[in-house]
Amino acid sequence: MPEAAIEEDARAGDVVAEGFYLATIAHCMECHIARPNGMPDPVHGMGAGGMKFPGPWGESVAANISSHPEEGIGAWSDEEVTRAIREGVSRDGRPLMPPMAFWAYADMKDEDVAAIVAWLRTLPPAPSAQ
Repeated sequence: MPEAAIEEDARAGDVVAEGFYLATIAHCMECHIARPNGMPDPVHGMGAGGMKFPGPWGESVAANISSHPEEGIGAWSDEEVTRAIREGVSRDGRPLMPPMAFWAYADMKDEDVAAIVAWLRTLPPAPSAQ
């Protein structure tokens, strides 16, 4: 779908389209997508995570944010997903590791975060790529 059409749907009040648009400009899937052979696989790995990030903190791995009930966020409440996005805190209370830029999303409008959560709920369940 062309970006202009996505933005138009978002302005028209389609919450899921708005969430997709916001997740796109926030670069969520830059990290949270399976990359077999190093190339993004949006058909089978959207939200599967698995990308590794070495740094002075050690190594972090992008989490599975698909709707998978065990390996993803399918069993998480909207509030738990919102807390992860805005505060960098996982469902079990663990702090999320860099490069998760929760600080950049902390002041997002409630309706914008809700739209991202609504879009995330539409991702098919994907097994973790980790």
